[in-house]
Amino acid sequence: SITARWNNLKETVELVVDGTPVPAIVIMKRIVGISPFAHRFLDSGVTEWLASYRDPQLRGATKELAPGELELTVCPYDADILCGTFAVSLARTDDRVIWHGRHWAGDDIAAEIMGREDMVTPEGSDDPLNWFPAKLEFPAAEYDASMDSVQHLIEAHPWPAFPSRPPS
Repeated sequence: SITARWNNLKETVELVVDGTPVPAIVIMKRIVGISPFAHRFLDSGVTEWLASYRDPQLRGATKELAPGELELTVCPYDADILCGTFAVSLARTDDRVIWHGRHWAGDDIAAEIMGREDMVTPEGSDDPLNWFPAKLEFPAAEYDASMDSVQHLIEAHPWPAFPSRPPS
């Protein structure tokens, strides 16, 4: 099952799969990311993320992500993909939504920047790639209802107004 909830401590909307918030499934042993639906990020970015969760084709390919890839958790400081973005690919049919292909987004770019071709997950590490389900499947109606819930929670907890800059 998939639903959404507001996390007051982190000021973010979290997706909840089978009773466990997605960031808790991903991080399990250590903090490596936060939901992309957080107040610490620009509301326009959060709106973009939600749109791509609803329709995987809305997010075109970028240098870091292929079409249909979703960021399940992002860097808690700046959402920089190279800081640790845990992603899945999303597929839709008329009646099912499937998350598959769990991976660290941007690994190829990070390996290239760092000049390392050995950046692979060693067996037995505490990396989420070793325990996050290989495939999660949801009824499309339930998934769509949870995305509506994300939208509702975002609207119920509006982004704080930041003071405008003083005139120069």
